[in-house]
Amino acid sequence: MTENMTERKAGLFRRQWPSLLCGALLWFAAFAVGWANSPTDPTDMTRIRREPSGTLFLEILGTNVSVSAALFLGVVTAGLATLPAAIVSGALAGYSWGQALPLLGGDGFARHLLPHMPLELASIAVAAGAGLVPLVAWVRSGIGRRRLDRAGWWLQFVDASRLWGVSLLGLVAAAGVETWVST
Repeated sequence: MTENMTERKAGLFRRQWPSLLCGALLWFAAFAVGWANSPTDPTDMTRIRREPSGTLFLEILGTNVSVSAALFLGVVTAGLATLPAAIVSGALAGYSWGQALPLLGGDGFARHLLPHMPLELASIAVAAGAGLVPLVAWVRSGIGRRRLDRAGWWLQFVDASRLWGVSLLGLVAAAGVETWVST
């Protein structure tokens, strides 16, 4: 069995772990920088409480899918558009979520962010990994692995699309939790 056939039979996450790792590291590093630079004095911040509704669910989902799509669009630029999108969206998310801790306090943070936070952030990191698939494949093909043929590149695109689908499913679930549990 050739290497290309073996790679096709391996699971999606097993094949694309380098892209997922790179996407997660890039996005979470930017998130950490944003969090570290967020204000710590809650006196200048306000919280607007919104009632759970279908409209709120769609607003949350729309925002998160927009970020996910911006990260995934790196696929059409060989992964290059994902780099700045991950840095900007990660830093802005970290800054926003970093503001929440002093505003909500520990109990409020646990009640209003922790229920949906792991799934939402993981889903965004998967989208970043999906957008980096072509770039990581190109780098990996240049360091000791054989060059990808047309079928190999197509497999990379299909894998990136599947990863984005996983991201979108996670974001739908996270938006539901954020709407009806975290609010």
